[in-house]
Amino acid sequence: MPQNPSRPAAKRVQIGDYWLEYRAERDDWCLAWYDRSASARRRRSLGIAGGSKNDPPEAARQALAKHYLEAGRPAEPAAPASAIGIGELLTAWLKEHVSRKAAPERYAQSVRHLIRFFAAERTAGRIRTSGAMVSDINRALIDRFITYRKAEGVGGHTISRDLAALRGALRHAWRHERIAAIPFIREVDPADKAPPREKVLTIVQVAALLDAAAARPDRHHVRLHIIIQLSTCARTNAVLALQADQIKDGLIHFLPDGEAQTSKRRATVPIAPTLKPWLENAEGQIIQYQAPRKPGPDGTPALPFTRTTSGSGAIRRAFAACCIAAAKAGTEGLAIKEGERWRALATPNTLRHTVITELHRRGVPEAQIETAAGHRGEGTNKRNYRHLRPDYLAELIEAIEAYWQDMTKHTTAHQRSQHGPKVIKFPKKHRQTPT
Repeated sequence: MPQNPSRPAAKRVQIGDYWLEYRAERDDWCLAWYDRSASARRRRSLGIAGGSKNDPPEAARQALAKHYLEAGRPAEPAAPASAIGIGELLTAWLKEHVSRKAAPERYAQSVRHLIRFFAAERTAGRIRTSGAMVSDINRALIDRFITYRKAEGVGGHTISRDLAALRGALRHAWRHERIAAIPFIREVDPADKAPPREKVLTIVQVAALLDAAAARPDRHHVRLHIIIQLSTCARTNAVLALQADQIKDGLIHFLPDGEAQTSKRRATVPIAPTLKPWLENAEGQIIQYQAPRKPGPDGTPALPFTRTTSGSGAIRRAFAACCIAAAKAGTEGLAIKEGERWRALATPNTLRHTVITELHRRGVPEAQIETAAGHRGEGTNKRNYRHLRPDYLAELIEAIEAYWQDMTKHTTAHQRSQHGPKVIKFPKKHRQTPT
């Protein structure tokens, strides 16, 4: 039925940017508004019925007025620092931020040290019994923390990392408007920081490590890790996380598709000829290891099963065992005996320092070394297309191959052709995926 032109059209009930809409099919009044960020109209049910399309009930009108007042009210100020517990902020930081990082355990360890310290402070009566608050953080408290960690025999670099964790948790809380300001946390004095360790392995020591890793099936993953790291300059965590689908067209893409670069950049590196046979026909995660099983109740021997490394801790322990085995076999500089126990003097990261030093010694251009090591940021064009050039990191790969050729004077453990079939597969019933 056509509308009577003599009667003006009813106006919707609106206050500011919000208005009332009636859904006749549900007999329900809704609060409506225009979302400029999404260029779309939004509405939310008020759960109020009655009235008619052009005549909202009083309850709906009051709900509209209440929402308008609340939407225009200034945001509540952040809680005062004295009301926020440090433990609460550290926990939120671990859950909301650190859990997405490549090596969250490192940060979690620092948080544990901080919590231990705050508990000691509470026991000593220097902070309230309810726990440390943001308002408790001052220079005197930080000085006591540094002294506390020094008494535990910890070096300046480790203490600095612990303080960085505290800063990170406070910055995270500030960004999420949980605190109004970030208290100043001083750095460890330079005199307390030991000079950076620059241990580099000789070719004889690397050969001994390769032999020690090749001697036992449960350490074969250490050998493959050594070969990959010395052939690519990659960081330990990047090697451990490497999947078969990141190896394509003669290149290793240490940054998985869809992941963003972090400050510890992951590079794209050509596959060196010595490394290539070790990666052929690979499936799933590249670095895996064999874990022994106990014999059955009837004494039946059980086959080992393969597992993937779940973090740097697994490779560090096995690598340390190889260092100790090589030292016991007569290679100096890989481990020392302290009382009745042996202590390894190198870690998987030592391999990265070793290959970078070796490439410098062999005259590889600095730009190529920095690119492979992830020290060099590149623009979009170089990042997306440079690795397609035939000469991409050519001198670096040539130097790496020369290094492996020199290695044959001391061992053949790095040569795939000298060590049986390229792929070893276990029956499916003996495979186990870590939970």
